[in-house]
Amino acid sequence: MVVEEFIKKLKPYEGGKPIEELKRELGIDGEIIKLASNENPLGASKKAVKAIKKSAEYVYLYPDGNSYYLKKKMSEKLGVKESNVIFGNGSDELLELIYRTFATKEEDEILYCYPTFIEYKLIGMAFNKKLIELPLKNFEYDIDTLLKNINSRTRIIFLNTPNNPTGTAIKYEDLERVVDKAHDNCLVVIDEAYYEYAICEDDYKELLDLYKNKNVIILRTFSKAYGLAGLRIGYGIANSEIIDYLNRTRPPFNVNIMAQEAALAAMDDDEHIEKSIKVNKEGKEFLYGEFEKADIDYVKTYSNFILFDVKKDANYVYEELLKKGVIVRSMAGYGYATFLRVTVGTLRENEIFINKLKEVLSV
Repeated sequence: MVVEEFIKKLKPYEGGKPIEELKRELGIDGEIIKLASNENPLGASKKAVKAIKKSAEYVYLYPDGNSYYLKKKMSEKLGVKESNVIFGNGSDELLELIYRTFATKEEDEILYCYPTFIEYKLIGMAFNKKLIELPLKNFEYDIDTLLKNINSRTRIIFLNTPNNPTGTAIKYEDLERVVDKAHDNCLVVIDEAYYEYAICEDDYKELLDLYKNKNVIILRTFSKAYGLAGLRIGYGIANSEIIDYLNRTRPPFNVNIMAQEAALAAMDDDEHIEKSIKVNKEGKEFLYGEFEKADIDYVKTYSNFILFDVKKDANYVYEELLKKGVIVRSMAGYGYATFLRVTVGTLRENEIFINKLKEVLSV
């Protein structure tokens, strides 16, 4: 089979192995704590789970291709028009739609800072786009350098706030600077996957009004605080023209029935979101305190994960934690050779993680 060279250079995304398989391989009889994928440790809302079970009766039907009821409910929640909202099979699909719809010319350039959400890069490589990758500065987006790299060929700018894997947030005024500098044919994508966790921080400003600019789309998801990662559902907010163009390239029936019904129910469960945010805030404070006691440097986070420096080979520490039944994420592949990222879990999970980490680092 003949394929283009840029396809050959791509590497498939390697997800983690099932927990049961890891237990078998490592010979672990006890519990495994997974704190690697930034999932909600409390799981999904009970209302959402109930809706999923009920919707199972209708899986023989195609889903509503327009996500009519979900779009209506979301527009009311956000105070925007239905024509300002689009839903996708996770934010990943929306990112792919953005590439497919707006980066169509060979000379188009895609601009972002790195390390950041890896899909910006992987999807761009799959579309054979020219990627302009700029380094972070002190774990944050270097907005001044990014602004200098915007030119007439810049077609898409990705801004991840809070940024994964560092957890840092981009200031509102810096987002405005990028939007103002970007020309009419340059789409500014503000990815707020961790919005629910970030907005509860005193110094994180609501960004929704930025969608009113003619060249901005804001992405959010039900995968994180809402706990619906397994159903793959995300959404975008933008002006009606941008949404209209994205709908023209969007596959029909892209959001399944269960995802739509679960998201509708989850939006009604404010108590679950409030509890999830509370558990995350308490968990962050606990982990901050334990890191400080152990003299471990960390980056203040606006999300539900923390980047921290063990001053040892990150892959080694990752493997040793794995043997002890704790799964975190090594950041060596992102260029942070001695850093790991841990998802904030329940108090019990956080305590187990800290105890096992101390055991590994004491050797």
